Amino acid sequence: MLLAALSALSLNAQVWNDLIDDDLIKTVQFYPQGAPTVMPITSLSAGANALILEFDRVDTEIKDYLYTIQHCNADWTPSDLEDVMYINGYTEDRITEADISINTLTQYVHYSLGLPNANMKWRVSGNYILKIFDEDDDRRLVLARRFMVTESTTWKIEPTFVRPYQTAWFNSHHELDFTVKAKGARFTAPAQEVRAVVLQNTAWSTALGPLPPLTLRGEDLLYDYIDKIVFPGSSEWRVLDMRTFDFKGEGIKMIRQQYNGMEVTMKTDESRNGGSYIQRPDANGRFVIENRNQNQGLLQCDYANVLFSIARNQEEEGKSVYLYGQLTDFQIKPEFRFTYLNDAKAYVLETPLKQGYYNYQFVVIDDATGLPDLEDGFEGNHFQTVNAYTILVYFRKIGERYERLMGTLTVESKI
Repeated sequence: MLLAALSALSLNAQVWNDLIDDDLIKTVQFYPQGAPTVMPITSLSAGANALILEFDRVDTEIKDYLYTIQHCNADWTPSDLEDVMYINGYTEDRITEADISINTLTQYVHYSLGLPNANMKWRVSGNYILKIFDEDDDRRLVLARRFMVTESTTWKIEPTFVRPYQTAWFNSHHELDFTVKAKGARFTAPAQEVRAVVLQNTAWSTALGPLPPLTLRGEDLLYDYIDKIVFPGSSEWRVLDMRTFDFKGEGIKMIRQQYNGMEVTMKTDESRNGGSYIQRPDANGRFVIENRNQNQGLLQCDYANVLFSIARNQEEEGKSVYLYGQLTDFQIKPEFRFTYLNDAKAYVLETPLKQGYYNYQFVVIDDATGLPDLEDGFEGNHFQTVNAYTILVYFRKIGERYERLMGTLTVESKI
């Protein structure tokens, strides 16, 4: 799961990332229709509303939100295309789907948007950023989300998991090799024309690449690097099951209803570093909004202030502890930083979450370097851990203005 920056980025170009710049915007999801735990990847030939964006704003005012899309390179810098070259239809439009929550202690407005739609479609494949602007606040950018559009006819990707070359990683890391079968493609300089990116558990914070192929064999592009496409295995994700407030779901110690909202106290977690691997199903870090209360719909899903804690005999000097997962955008954010309480001998964090099923982990960050501390973290690393790896393969012929997304594949680790 651990944070690896995209390589070969231009120091002078903006690199787009998922963004929330409004403290009242919560529970952002962007996914293929009907698959909320899947990355937002679709194709050039996709039908209407192939991708769905959903989010809440914890307020009673219905905002006037505008949206647009921007085409990007494989490294998420803006491409050289003008917007009319990659957008078919309006280059800017309004979000019209807004619904007020029903009978919730925490009031919110739920917004949704489907892409492509009658007003806006994409013309070319590749990486895109969906941008949401607040028209009521001088068109301020308040939300951004990455998504990918593939060619209608894609290259085939054949992955292989191997044990890392370094013996120190045998029992803790995953190494992924793969072959890209580019049937019918003609390359002038494949090392410059083809680039691949690999992610663990849909998290861009883990991305390795863009990487050129190591070898060309006929029409096959081989990515069989030694100790390069390697990821720490981590452990299976921790679980918070808050799909109802009628009884305590997995991970929950106590549920209380207050006059101004719900309060959920989690059981105190323990460090898994140095422990044995424990097999259990999870959602690879993602979450699903769901209401299991009888005769209630999704607009009746309420929010709760959730108290997380993890035991530690003393505070770690020069280190900080953060909550991590899709619930934090797979990013290290200041609002998800834990506070150490001497009396409790634990790190604690309180944060609002909507009813649903969540995966989460704890990340220890070295304050001096800003990097994860793998030696003294809370999760440990195991080669048996089942993680999902997504491979994205891009192609730009010499002289072309943008990178096409020629193939994608998501595969679970099996060692």
